[in-house]
Amino acid sequence: MRQATLGVLMLDGKMADVPGLMKNEETFPYPVRRMTVPGAKTPFTPEDAEALLPLYVTAAQELENLGVSVITANCGLMALVQQEAAAAVRIPVVLSSLVAVPAIARMIAPGRRIGVLTFFDAAIGERNFAACGWSSDEYPVSVAGVGHCDSWRQFLETKEIDAELRPRLREDLRAVIGDLLRGEPDIGALVSECTMLPAVLPDLRPELPVPVFDILTVLDWAVSAFERRVGPQQEAGPEALEAASHA
Repeated sequence: MRQATLGVLMLDGKMADVPGLMKNEETFPYPVRRMTVPGAKTPFTPEDAEALLPLYVTAAQELENLGVSVITANCGLMALVQQEAAAAVRIPVVLSSLVAVPAIARMIAPGRRIGVLTFFDAAIGERNFAACGWSSDEYPVSVAGVGHCDSWRQFLETKEIDAELRPRLREDLRAVIGDLLRGEPDIGALVSECTMLPAVLPDLRPELPVPVFDILTVLDWAVSAFERRVGPQQEAGPEALEAASHA
């Protein structure tokens, strides 16, 4: 039986080799096949991303022919070509965590807002949402970005995290999320659109009052449709339940 494999379309150039990000071997618990898309430089605007469509379609078809089960990309802005890329192959394509927003909205109380975490918030709007099959009229969202933070700009430029930068990234992201949740108290879930944020998101999840979905959690869902791993069930003890009730 063929094992479920994730295919990752990688931008052309240096990418951060950090746990939680697409290039790192520790990020996924299942086999991954990465393919650099020749000539695909980091997009900074919707127009940049849309111009990469022919390159991504060709690369997606190559990955399909190599036998991967699900296809993704290591840049959230590629959501803008989600529908065209999905139409070009016969396997699931998940170019952005934004595709999961309608499902997430159904999981939380009606009327509650979804907070979208990104890098440059000016690059995220109705075009991105429409490309993923929904609008903010259907599912109210509020967008917040880390692009104004020196730490995250440094990470974007260098693609490296050292012992000095990591806590700065974490604290700046914590501040952005805190401001968002205080400004929009009706938020019921967060969705990280940016594929760089999972570098430190795991450090913050335990302290947040709402669930945080990102490209990794959405990909886990998609890949598990082909092969779901099973393990021994763990019973939540009284201590764990007590702690959860006060979180």
